[in-house]
Amino acid sequence: MEVTVMDKALMPVLGNLAWVPHAAIERVEILDRFNGVPTLGVLEQPDANHLFWRVLGYVPERFSIWIYAPIDEAEVAHLEECESDELLEGLVFDCDRPRYITVGLAENNRLFFEREWRMPAGHSAEAMRLDLLGFLLDALTIAQAEGLPASRRDAVSRATQAVREMTLTACG
Repeated sequence: MEVTVMDKALMPVLGNLAWVPHAAIERVEILDRFNGVPTLGVLEQPDANHLFWRVLGYVPERFSIWIYAPIDEAEVAHLEECESDELLEGLVFDCDRPRYITVGLAENNRLFFEREWRMPAGHSAEAMRLDLLGFLLDALTIAQAEGLPASRRDAVSRATQAVREMTLTACG
């Protein structure tokens, strides 16, 4: 089974706005906004498109969690044709195959942390969010243990605490 990974040329660049994570993006098609901020859309390239989505509303301390998933032409067509409440079905929720996505953390909408995650197939919305929080908590904990540049240490520490609290609340 083929699993598509994010085009390395489009990996999020730390410091960029979460909905424009790389300068190489030719066009951003915004599908949803909250308070004027894009929360769902497609990052368009001539040879690769990626879905972006702010997974949760703002979490404590001005943090937001974003995912970036490669999508093919059929999946772009799905986004154009479906109802708004079905946009993420089959792409993020209830996928028929695992997919590699990039998970980004932003503070005040600026990316400061990213990691790739192999999202399992068949997850409901709730199961996907729980697994994502667990993955993110592990990734943040590992990053702290390995040492970070001073410029990111404080934000990662605060984000780790916020994600830990969210994970405990979601599992509690």
